[in-house]
Amino acid sequence: MCDYYFEDLNPGDKFTSPSFTLTAQDLIEFAQKYDPQPFHLDREAAEATHFGALVAPGFQTAALSWALAIKTGVFRKSALAGLGVEGLKWPKPVRAGDTLTCRFEVLETRVSSSRPGTGVAVSRFDLVNQNGDLVFTMRMTQLLRCREAPAVSPGQFGAR
Repeated sequence: MCDYYFEDLNPGDKFTSPSFTLTAQDLIEFAQKYDPQPFHLDREAAEATHFGALVAPGFQTAALSWALAIKTGVFRKSALAGLGVEGLKWPKPVRAGDTLTCRFEVLETRVSSSRPGTGVAVSRFDLVNQNGDLVFTMRMTQLLRCREAPAVSPGQFGAR
């Protein structure tokens, strides 16, 4: 695993995460807490919907995308804060048993003008299933640590 810092990332850099197979239990447990709708919780009810089967909550797929990206190690040393997410899209449902992989690409980078020792990167995160179908995509803007960054004090990145 390589330690990446802001200055190591360039537009066009691409990364691929390890894969993860989502079980019915995984999606039901998430849905019970965060999105308790019948097509996420009950197999029979889900079969009667336009999905035709149990499907994962959309925000579970968003969380999985980020969790898988973290497992690449790219953000292990550099991640300081998420600054925003745009363009969340779910082109295909995620079903129990799907094996998911996150592919992400750095789109833009710039040195922060307001926070010394940091940079801003915009990346596109795509979650694909075992068939290579795109099931989720988003653009995230992140604040990243530079290699020679000064120490970060608690609350430094809070509201101004």
